[in-house]
Amino acid sequence: MTLLEKIKQDNIAARKAKNTVKSALLTTLVSEISNIGKNDGNRETTEPESIAVVKKFIKGVDETLKALEFSSDGRVLVAQLEKEVLESYLPTQLSVDELSSVIATLVSNLPDRSPKQMGAVMKMLKEQYDGRFDGKTASGIIKSQLA
Repeated sequence: MTLLEKIKQDNIAARKAKNTVKSALLTTLVSEISNIGKNDGNRETTEPESIAVVKKFIKGVDETLKALEFSSDGRVLVAQLEKEVLESYLPTQLSVDELSSVIATLVSNLPDRSPKQMGAVMKMLKEQYDGRFDGKTASGIIKSQLA
């Protein structure tokens, strides 16, 4: 089952349960994910594209939470609920230790261990673990291991 199919299924369940917050969020999410493929030659949206949309939504919720950090109304609770729902659709993220170990393995297989290989390591990491790591953290670990 693709991520989009899972979200559609959860949206139907949220509607049946009359969970308007979750239903509204998932309806918008389904629409955004579906439009990516439709706007690019009327094709199916890929998993990495779907994950990118979910991450974009989480970033928006984080910005909302930051803007509401001194607010005491119900909007904070709604935003927190939305973030929990969205995060449930992301693949399990690698811990910093796991990421460091994976990068060490990739770096050890390189013929040349110079900072010029940063792009090659990032490319291999993305091919094997796309959507499961934070790019900024990975970049810092790669820099330290290639130095």
